Amino acid sequence: MMKIFTFVVVMATFCSFNAHAVKARSCEDLEVEYIKRQLQNGNLSQKNISNREFKRGTLGINEMCELRSELVSDSLAFTLFSPKGESSNYILVHNGLDGSFKLYGPFIGNYT
Repeated sequence: MMKIFTFVVVMATFCSFNAHAVKARSCEDLEVEYIKRQLQNGNLSQKNISNREFKRGTLGINEMCELRSELVSDSLAFTLFSPKGESSNYILVHNGLDGSFKLYGPFIGNYT
């Protein structure tokens, strides 16, 4: 009986982790240009750092994309977030050299 109970608990745990996993898709051309424009305009700076945390279910695959530089090995990755039901966008910058993350936004406006 204890083996069955343990098996059920383990399977339930793995199923719940799998159900909440979301993989970002690659950014499309307009999204890449939006991220580049925010970077060039100096919007990814200390004054725009956000402490917002996204809860489960507020983002899905269609609401986020990832941009990694393949031409320059600067170890930076950008993830564009567009929370469901909101007109604002956030950009998460991951520094692969030291493992740090910084979230910038909200930025009002659409990139399409």
